[in-house]
Amino acid sequence: MYLIRDGSGFVYNEVVNPAAVYDSRDSVLLKIGEKQEMKNYFNTVQNQYRSYGFSDMADDISFMELPRDQETIDKVFQISDYIGKLHRQLLH
Repeated sequence: MYLIRDGSGFVYNEVVNPAAVYDSRDSVLLKIGEKQEMKNYFNTVQNQYRSYGFSDMADDISFMELPRDQETIDKVFQISDYIGKLHRQLLH
């Protein structure tokens, strides 16, 4: 079990399979949570952008399974652009 928590320790959620949905162009975290819920959210966001004709923006939305490491999950949730750092690591 992994926690989605802020820097003061307040727990927003508990997850078994952590994942995130984010804007890969701007390195902005959109949502973090349970893998299947994040897959559904990812599909919903992409479909909504496309339905309004924003295919370029839809292409920027990404899904990532997060490492099963509490410290990394904390950094993704608490530090701006940390999801971008992970994304860039995947590209290399």
